[in-house]
Amino acid sequence: MITFFYNLLVFFTYLIPGHYVWISIVIITLILRFAFLPSGLKMLHVQHKQKTLQPEIEKLKEMHKGDKQAEQKATLDLYKREGVNPLSSCLPMIIQIVVLIGFYQVFTKMGLGPVKTEFLYSFTPHPDALNSSFFGFDLAKSVAQIAKEGGLMGILVFIFPLLAAGTQLIQSLQMRAMQPQTGGEGATMQRAMNAQFTFLFPIMTGYISYQLTAALSIYWIVQTVFMIFQQKYAMSKMQPQVLSCEPVKPGAIAPKVSKKGDVIVEVRKKGE
Repeated sequence: MITFFYNLLVFFTYLIPGHYVWISIVIITLILRFAFLPSGLKMLHVQHKQKTLQPEIEKLKEMHKGDKQAEQKATLDLYKREGVNPLSSCLPMIIQIVVLIGFYQVFTKMGLGPVKTEFLYSFTPHPDALNSSFFGFDLAKSVAQIAKEGGLMGILVFIFPLLAAGTQLIQSLQMRAMQPQTGGEGATMQRAMNAQFTFLFPIMTGYISYQLTAALSIYWIVQTVFMIFQQKYAMSKMQPQVLSCEPVKPGAIAPKVSKKGDVIVEVRKKGE
């Protein structure tokens, strides 16, 4: 896997004037995110569906109280009827982890700078060296190393972990809003744990970005920003929409309202 990602990085860096690695990282990240956009949107749809089904799940818990096996079977039957596959949300997360590990291994084991031709495929064009410069920062170094060097750059470099943590916090808050609100025993503790993880994960992201090579922060920030807009787009499509909101005239027959999925549709008789 490390050889594949290294060849991918070298190839795109070769195509870029100046052979800037950070531009190559942005391009590769966007290509991968757009390639798996359908599965990402499907994951968000499943999460939204699970949230809308939560009242029904709570009823099943009450109906089968004390019988976990019957409760699980009834819940699975409900998911099956509604076309919800909870496991479908695993693929985007697996992809995200694989890409992160791939880039991490490239930056830590291969490094930036002179191209290691012994790891390249025979058909991979390459420059003599990878330009790790990013507006005065050396992406081959970690944020901690640059900070220790002092000076203005030693202060400005903290923008990397701050942006990584900040964008991760925004995404965590979005994900929290889509989580189903459970009731019953243990619900208060679960909500407290979800709240803790909402803030704990961004803190961990910032710390990791501080310790590891700055090039990894570029990947993390670009990916998270993409996912924020992806989730915002998906949530806007999933919000209930009223197709007609004309006021009912005095004396007129009130329109019938039917609900299909999350879209509220007013059904009017012909001539009304």
